[in-house]
Parts: sequence; C-alpha cells; structure tokens
Amino acid sequence: MGISRMDQAVYNVLNASPIDLGYYHPYIVDFAVVLPVVAIFFHFVSILVAGKDNKDTDFFKAANILFFGSVIAIILAYITGIDGSVEMRESLSREGRQLFDAHAALGRYLFLGFFLLLLIKLISLVVKKEAVRYLVGTLFFIAVLVLLYQNTLGNSLVFDYAAGVVTSPY
Repeated sequence: MGISRMDQAVYNVLNASPIDLGYYHPYIVDFAVVLPVVAIFFHFVSILVAGKDNKDTDFFKAANILFFGSVIAIILAYITGIDGSVEMRESLSREGRQLFDAHAALGRYLFLGFFLLLLIKLISLVVKKEAVRYLVGTLFFIAVLVLLYQNTLGNSLVFDYAAGVVTSPY
C-alpha cells in the first residue's frame, strides 16, 4: 500500500528537520489517548449535572479544555507517527506491514476526523444549542472509540511485531 500523498508531503517536511520527531511518538500517543477519554467523561458528567439554570458547569469547561488539548495531542501524534514511518514499515514482516498500513490509514482518518470535530465544536460553542452539544458529544464518543481501537492496533504493532523496538548488539 505504501504511504499516502498527504503523509508523503508531511514526511518530506519532517525529513528535512534536524529533530527526530518520530522518537517522541510513543510518549505523545499516551496523551492523545488519555486526554480524549477524560474529556468525554467530563462531557457526559456535565450533561448529567447541568440543569435548566446551570448551563455552564465547571465540568463542561474542563471537558472543553481537555478536548482542545486532545486535538493538539492527536495532531502531534499524527505528525510524530509519520516521521519514522517509512523506515519502520520496511523493517516489519508482511503481516506487520499490513497492520502498519491499517494503523497509518486509521491515524490519518482520526487526524482528519478530530480536525472536523474541532470545527463542529467551535460552531457549537458559538451557537450554544443543546442539540448541537449532544451531536458533538455523540461524534466525540464515536471518535474516542475509534481512537481506542487505533491504540489497540499500535499496541499490537509494538508487542506482536516489534515495531520501533531497538535491540542491543550485546
């Protein structure tokens, strides 16, 4: 399957960088998984505790802050995942390459999906309608479920196919 045009364009820019951003991918991915999970939890709690008088709860504010932080973490996870992807893919077996291609494609879709979700979230903050808020919550919940599946694929790549694992010559 190889690398997509979008990934290739980002890879070419990152390849000229003196910093090896691919090294930071495992660390950033932890934040990219945990922040959305906590944000969706706070979002649902804010819906449950919000009454007619209290539309702007602290849980809603915390969910918004965590949501915006999670979008940043997902963008960084996507960028750092592309940086070392070409070399890492070549070091895998055939089954590992297929899983890696699925992981890379799903990562690209998650990146684009969370960017679209960010735009919808910004619209919902301006419009301030309950229906739009529930729509954002539902879409965000689905995106978090897909993100957890993406995390499972990444864990399988590392633990089953040793992707990104460096061994000592001793």
